[in-house]
Amino acid sequence: MPFNNANDPEMIAKSAAVAEAFTPQRYAYLLSLLPTPEGFTELHNRFEAGYPGVLKGDAEKVEAFEADRQAVIADLSLILGLAKVVAVKDPTVPESLGLSRFMEKTAAVQTPLTACRDFKIFFDPKGQLFASVSRLPGAKGYQLWGCDGDPSVEANWRLVTSSTSCKAILITGLNRSKFNVLRIRAMRGREAGPWSNWISLEPI
Repeated sequence: MPFNNANDPEMIAKSAAVAEAFTPQRYAYLLSLLPTPEGFTELHNRFEAGYPGVLKGDAEKVEAFEADRQAVIADLSLILGLAKVVAVKDPTVPESLGLSRFMEKTAAVQTPLTACRDFKIFFDPKGQLFASVSRLPGAKGYQLWGCDGDPSVEANWRLVTSSTSCKAILITGLNRSKFNVLRIRAMRGREAGPWSNWISLEPI
């Protein structure tokens, strides 16, 4: 604990400063910053319900989903921080909130994501289209985007699918009557890695 090595006069001085500042008003304000059970449940339900829209590549829903994702991360971080603090008095709190495994993790230095390598597309015996890339250290998932217009115009690109696996990523929803261009990138939370090379798919 941060105050274990302080001598008695130092501890008295620190305690006095906090006793003066830690008023009922300040306490109420601190509580107001924490997520409520009702508010977090509503946020989670909205976040979960928005995921199918992301898989369909709906730009509006992708934007709303990302906003909810950031809100969930912020609230979870606050709840985790609170659990860590009160665990000093009651070590069972993190486990009761389902957060014990996060308590055991230590912060790791994360290297920046790089571009995916060995991007390939292939058909299985049933004619289903799949993509694969080499596993990228540090990546938590992969986003595959497609374009059936001018690929030099960013607005023509849309999210085709997301996957936590780098192998056998099922590709659906393409207009195969048009010329398609595909690209993929690694994801880690909100962090997106650089785009891979493009792969073109001839119309049928």
